[in-house]
Amino acid sequence: MNKFEIRVDQVPVVGCIMSEYKFLLTPLEENTMLSQYLKQPVYWYDWMMSKGDPRTSNWPLLGSPFPMISIIASYVYFVKVIGPAWMKNKKPFSIERVIITYNIIQVLLSAFFFFYGGSMTYLSTEYSWLCQPISYATDPATMKFVNLGWYYLLLKIFEFTDTIFFILRKKFSHISALHVVHHSSVAWGIWIGMKFGAGGHNAFFPFINCFVHMIMYAYYCLAALGPRMKPYLWWKKYLTIMQMVQFVVAFIHGLLPLYFDCDFPPGFVYIIIGNAALFLVMFSNFYRKAYRKEDFEKIRKNGISNVHHIYNGLTKNNFYQNNKMKEN
Repeated sequence: MNKFEIRVDQVPVVGCIMSEYKFLLTPLEENTMLSQYLKQPVYWYDWMMSKGDPRTSNWPLLGSPFPMISIIASYVYFVKVIGPAWMKNKKPFSIERVIITYNIIQVLLSAFFFFYGGSMTYLSTEYSWLCQPISYATDPATMKFVNLGWYYLLLKIFEFTDTIFFILRKKFSHISALHVVHHSSVAWGIWIGMKFGAGGHNAFFPFINCFVHMIMYAYYCLAALGPRMKPYLWWKKYLTIMQMVQFVVAFIHGLLPLYFDCDFPPGFVYIIIGNAALFLVMFSNFYRKAYRKEDFEKIRKNGISNVHHIYNGLTKNNFYQNNKMKEN
């Protein structure tokens, strides 16, 4: 072959590490832009994998990003394409008891990770709230926490079941971009932490997230008990507010290593604050659409005498007059 030759005997089975590809190029082709483009993804991948935490590099799901990417991609494809198509002509499944049991399990698991994981981090006196470096030690105490992080990753994958329940009950409107992106991004973010640096300042978001999930899944459990619980679920709006506060706190806490040097990798800082900012924007948008709409409905049904909010800079009287003009 005049241009270039690919050694077929050295091409690996699909799924093997990309760096095993061997391109035997002529000297002329070696210097071309095509050659460089062919090599750059391989070099970048090898460089990234070389930065992995050596303690977890051989653990299931952590040796390579492809298993986790496959799980997340399969989840998204199922809940957005296969699941709705499969349920299109079927009746919703009656799985209320399963959902109640699932939510109870989630409350217990979230409580376990919050208190047990917290006893090794932020609920102890050995962890700094301002800036905690990543310890790459292999002593039993450190490895116990790293092992807990791997199980926490499994918990995030288990939470994909939330969306599967929506599919089985034909609650397709609940499968929003916010819902799918949130589940996918959190699982992927935990994978990054476990792959490149388990523990340290990275432990803060799982810590507060477990606390929020204890309350969130308790709410879901009560809601699954049926209409008789509706009078006791007035605090749904405040649950969303608590979730938004969580992301504000995570954003601020994520910035601290930039001001309090503890040898925490800055790359993790940008990932933490980027995810927190994304979720805050998405949850704020959901809050505005869901709960402001409810307040508007109260205005139309009950008048404005009992509504004491200001909407987008308008007083209640101005809002009512503008709304009436639009209706006319």
